[in-house]
Amino acid sequence: MPDQQPRQQLEAIYRAAIVAIQPDRAVRCGLDDASLNLDQPLHLLAIGKAAETMLASALSWCSSHGIVPVGGICISHIDERAALPNTFDVARGDHPLPGDGSLAAAASLREYVSRRVERGAQVVVLLSGGTSALIGAPAGALTSKVYRDCCEVLLRSGLDIHAHNALRRQLSMWGNGRLGAALQYAGASVKVLAISDVPGDALESIGSAPCITTPASPEESAAIIDASALDAAERELLRASLRIANAQTPAEVLAITHTVISSNRTAREAVVVAAAEMGMRTALMPEVLVGDAHHCGERIARELVSMRASAHEPLLCCWGGEPIVSLPAHAPPGGRMQALALAAAGTLRSLGDAATEITLLAAGTDGRDGATDAAGAVVDAQTWEAVRAAGGDPQALLDAHDSHSALRLSESLIPEFMSGTNVNDLVIALLHDPLTPTAAPRRVLRCR
Repeated sequence: MPDQQPRQQLEAIYRAAIVAIQPDRAVRCGLDDASLNLDQPLHLLAIGKAAETMLASALSWCSSHGIVPVGGICISHIDERAALPNTFDVARGDHPLPGDGSLAAAASLREYVSRRVERGAQVVVLLSGGTSALIGAPAGALTSKVYRDCCEVLLRSGLDIHAHNALRRQLSMWGNGRLGAALQYAGASVKVLAISDVPGDALESIGSAPCITTPASPEESAAIIDASALDAAERELLRASLRIANAQTPAEVLAITHTVISSNRTAREAVVVAAAEMGMRTALMPEVLVGDAHHCGERIARELVSMRASAHEPLLCCWGGEPIVSLPAHAPPGGRMQALALAAAGTLRSLGDAATEITLLAAGTDGRDGATDAAGAVVDAQTWEAVRAAGGDPQALLDAHDSHSALRLSESLIPEFMSGTNVNDLVIALLHDPLTPTAAPRRVLRCR
């Protein structure tokens, strides 16, 4: 178990940052700039892990401006209706893999758009991370089973989120602009307010681009598949499925205004503010967390040890992004942040005394890391041996993609919770000296 004082400090900063990135202010500012027509009927479609909080903020904004939306739909990973007006529908999808709930949610969205959205209406789509799975349903003549098999294969393909989404949006009922096309066909004008959960905030990768058509040639898709870590049968599954999904030419989508109202940068800046309030000097690291999660953890651990060698006062370092884990079939439940954390712990342990007084937190901003009951983990150089002392083999568990079990044995996990938002992952590390107070000048280093 990591030293309790730095662990408590890191968890307090992480929680404070999560509170600070709640969507309320971002949604309100986005709606202020959306130039809505007060004389047109308004529909609010909220989809994703932040759907409830985004929709609540939008309804509050509407109330303060004397607007009564004619209706809307809320699709997320929980099924509480909260205090929504009775003109709003609610559906619960599945995550991280689409299931029967996602299929039903996609059908509910189709029903709402076809029956409720009228010509001349305006629609605001409140989009956030998790949308791809929550309304995950097959495009074209694909069957549900084949679609789900494709989603599972993509999840362990080793592809980064942009390449992953380049294929998934073609396979999905509402991906690749199909929602935008349906709304425009109904005669509505559309605006999208998005909370980005992808590195670089690329619009075509947020939620499988429901309101943007991003064509990909067969050659481009084939190149992505060939670059994956999948076997021959899995690659052929994707190729054949893409041919079926793309057999029908997608409807053309006219330009739809998208505004990214919150992102991982917002979360990292919130970390800086929370750390400053505790008197900590902070460093925003320039590298985006991409690529293999194990390699990210090892690299970060070595970088922290190098920084520790020249540190003369406590320093908090922060990274953000979305690494990947290439999972074999039937792998145990885990998450990329837990994999990163355990890999970092192993590297810290291997570096001996130089890695003392370093504690690292790795967690998702949505409050859930992978298909587990944890948001992430807090580790240090002692975590590796703590796993051994509890009867586990940390290297074997890391190699088997079972970081969750290892971190549970070492009591390093951060329990799962509903954060109300989703802007990628955070890694926050503290270079500390237990004998030195953490108060220091409140300044931010933007590392080059």
